[in-house]
Amino acid sequence: MTPEQHAVRAEELVAEAEQLYGDLRLDVEADGNVDQMIWGFLDTTVRLGQLHATLALRHPIAEHQETRQQ
Repeated sequence: MTPEQHAVRAEELVAEAEQLYGDLRLDVEADGNVDQMIWGFLDTTVRLGQLHATLALRHPIAEHQETRQQ
């Protein structure tokens, strides 16, 4: 994936994480229960979003190699 593709995926995952967080919050406010499966999905979604956001900041390999050679 290109850095731009990673950035787009990170944005998608942020939106998914926000939706999952909203679902969890409603569950807690409604009856104090936390659905552990949704919690696991939220955790994984956040981690994947962080990974894609980090990879979006990286330079393409060819550009990185040119920089190292100079």
